[in-house]
Parts: sequence; C-alpha cells; structure tokens
Amino acid sequence: MLMTQTFRIDHRFNGPHDSGNGGYSAGLAACLLPNAEAVEVTLRAAIPLEQTLRAHPTADGLDIMTDDAATRIQIMSVHPVHLDTPDVKSPGLEAATVAAANFRNVGDHPLPNCFVCGPARPAGDGLRIFPDWLQDPAGIENPNSFPVVAAPWHPTPDLTDASGLVAPEFLWAALDCPGAFAINAEPILLGRISARILKRPPASAPIVVVAWDMGRDRRKHFAGSALFSQAGELLAFSKQTWIQIDAHAPPKEL
Repeated sequence: MLMTQTFRIDHRFNGPHDSGNGGYSAGLAACLLPNAEAVEVTLRAAIPLEQTLRAHPTADGLDIMTDDAATRIQIMSVHPVHLDTPDVKSPGLEAATVAAANFRNVGDHPLPNCFVCGPARPAGDGLRIFPDWLQDPAGIENPNSFPVVAAPWHPTPDLTDASGLVAPEFLWAALDCPGAFAINAEPILLGRISARILKRPPASAPIVVVAWDMGRDRRKHFAGSALFSQAGELLAFSKQTWIQIDAHAPPKEL
C-alpha cells in the first residue's frame, strides 16, 4: 500500500528558492507514518518542487524517492523514533514579540523568500516566523537556564486541515528554521529533523516558537525547537542536525 503513496511540494513551500523547505517537506513525509509517536526524517538531497515523490517501504520506515525510474533519487529517509521531552519553557508571547523585533531585514537574510522565515513573504503567504535572541529588555525574563531565540507565530486559516486544527506539516515547518537562527552559523543546511506533536492548535490564537543551540561536532550543529500555546502549553518539539557547508560545494550525506 505504501508504494502507492505520493506527494508533491508546491513551489509556495520553498526554503531555498528552488527547493522545498526542509521542515515542511519532512512533515509531509512524516504524515505517512501516522501511528508513530515521533518521526525522524533525514534529508538526503535537495527537495524538488512540483515533482511527484513516492514512498517506498523499508525495514523500519520509508524512503522517499523521485518518481522517475530512469533517474530515481533518494530525497528523504523516514522512520519512527523515541524523542525525550525537552526541559524548556515558554518565555511568553510578549517577550517573543520583542525578540522578533530584532530579526534581520530582507537585505541581511540568507533566504529572504523562505516559506517559514523569509521577510520578503507577505502575510498570508509565508509563515513569517522571525526568531531572535531573548535579551533585555525583552519584557519578561528568560525562564530557561540557556539562551533561546523566540518569535510569535500567527497561523492563518488556510493552514488548517478538515479538523479545523493546524495541519502537521505546518507545525514541522514552524519547528525547522528557528533552529538555524539558534545555531547562528552560515551557510548551513538542515540534514535531519526529529519531531513529536503533542497537540495541534487551532489557527485562532498565536503560538510562541523557541529554539536553542545544542552544540556541535565538527561540521554538524545540533539544535532543539519547540512550540507553545499562548498559555504556555507545550504543543510540539524537535531535535535537529544542521550541516555547515562550503558555499560552493554540496554537503556530505549524514
């Protein structure tokens, strides 16, 4: 049955100009394992836009491949994982809003048209999540014992599914880019993301997005991210591996 499951990444959901946003694309792939508590997605190649991608079952999950048998490329590998809940708290909407006011402008942003964090995307098109460091005067003291970046996110009604709740792939997208800003190293590409969704929210209330640096191993950088309700309830969280690259060379596979 899984051999028949396909999906496409619409051009709206780009990260780099000519490839899919990693978090959104990983979220679509993760939806093919609906019974998993948490899912890990490893990105193997640039995610093509407007092309059919097909899921192929493996011993412990799925391989996501391009659909042309003559030029088939593995794009992602997907499997269930266990993911420990992070010890992180929401700084609150006010502090997140103040932090986001320091976010980069279009000229300073490496991917200004990214679906998630691109400042060139108008409201109602991109997610417009603009994380920056919590710092004085942030309105509310950082409740965590480590530095975090934070931003508010105001989901729009078009991001909901038939249940009236924000669709899982958009929660994955919102978890993605903030990790890169917590790492604060360029250029980097998302190599792996594991995420768990605890509760999907409606699009009628703002969400607080946070992310934090989790260290590095040579060219690999690690980050965590989380989404909170306005009341401080943990909604979803992720662990990420980012690869620092030579701007003129493709990254090595994880």
